[in-house]
Amino acid sequence: MSEQPKKIIISGAGLVGSLLAIGLKKRGHDVTLFEKRPDMRKNLKDQGRSINLIVTAKGIKTLASCNLWDAVKEITVPVNGRMMHSIAGEMTYQPYGKDDSECNYSISRGELNVLLMNKAEEAGVKIHFNSPLLDISLSRKCAYFDGHNCLSYDHLFGTDGAGSPTRDALIEKMGDKATFKMHPLGADYKEMQMPSDPNGDYSIEKNALHIWPRGNHMLMALPNQGGSFTMTLYMPTDWYEKYKTPESVEGYFKEFYPDAIPLMPNFKKDFLENPQGFLGTVRMNPWVYEDQVALLGDAAHAIVPFFGQGMNSGFSDIQYLLDQVDKNKDDWKATMTSYQDHQKLNGDAVADLSLENFTEMCDKVGDENFLFRKKVEHKIENSFPSKYRSRYAMVTYTLIPYHKVVEAGKIQSKILDEVCKGISSPDELNLDLTEKLIDEKLTPWFKQEGIKLERYHL
Repeated sequence: MSEQPKKIIISGAGLVGSLLAIGLKKRGHDVTLFEKRPDMRKNLKDQGRSINLIVTAKGIKTLASCNLWDAVKEITVPVNGRMMHSIAGEMTYQPYGKDDSECNYSISRGELNVLLMNKAEEAGVKIHFNSPLLDISLSRKCAYFDGHNCLSYDHLFGTDGAGSPTRDALIEKMGDKATFKMHPLGADYKEMQMPSDPNGDYSIEKNALHIWPRGNHMLMALPNQGGSFTMTLYMPTDWYEKYKTPESVEGYFKEFYPDAIPLMPNFKKDFLENPQGFLGTVRMNPWVYEDQVALLGDAAHAIVPFFGQGMNSGFSDIQYLLDQVDKNKDDWKATMTSYQDHQKLNGDAVADLSLENFTEMCDKVGDENFLFRKKVEHKIENSFPSKYRSRYAMVTYTLIPYHKVVEAGKIQSKILDEVCKGISSPDELNLDLTEKLIDEKLTPWFKQEGIKLERYHL
């Protein structure tokens, strides 16, 4: 608990804002949340704009530190690997971890947001809805929200998403001291649904992320509780103009996703009526202003969703910030400086990882050479579990910072290049050579960086 409770305002009651409010309230601070949207708990009807999320190690760590993981886990579905669907209907399964004990957890964004808002209110946090941020006075340390007079604060946190008004106000006040860029992906998405089968069961493998990779476009499915899947269609932004009628949408699905059609009875209606979601990457610097204001989550580093780390990276912002609050007590300048220096590196790294994974999921998961390297790497992981974890495993199952994962991945890629030469089956892998290369190239780097390949689990 802080030595001196602070008056804290958080703009944005989404996942990151609600969880941050809980963490700060538990430390004795006076926390108030402001949200521009109406209270979503009063209208839980699916709006067709949310991509299902996965919870991985960094997110689990933060939820557990706030005593919330057990409650969250109850509304998840474990996902152990990804299932690729070819255009001919053939399926190829690729496990995520060493074995089935390593999994991701699929969850509805809306259900999680409701849970976190409820828990925030239970902790004593007041949430004001229909209250967008209008302006910030850095000199007076006060914020203006619609419907509210100037509200003084000790610290203001912007967790108000990729279109963050907090970030916009900060940029305006900081002028040329701040840099900002939104990089559109050039591909947008439509959320669709695969209902449960007539018996209320799952129509396809329950514990898998399903991908229909088609080059520069793809269909993806993540399981929900109750037998349904949330489907997300990704394709180039300018393609959507070509599909404006039921006939054109049906023709597109017959050409590229024929095996999905019988499982998605409302695919034409979903496509034509659900909103077209924008995808892009936010690059912002700095994320903080003195000891006053800080951006977290999408407001600081919105990323594309193809590594499943948007929420998890936002939660890792919270964990690092709270750790620094605990460490530095009332020295908020030290807390903000450390947060900026440490998490900015990770925000940039996870953005790069997510962009790379878009190419992987759309195209490479259907490439024989890529799949072969993954099978070889899977064998290496199981043969040397204390020395080698895939880049994916390091991101999802450990607490290794994202920017360290990127560097380790470069070394691992060179090792894979060498051990895959001249072999056509993972059974032909020279384990002695592989271990020698790991010991020479990878292990010393881990030791130098102080990294332990420990899987995070409760």
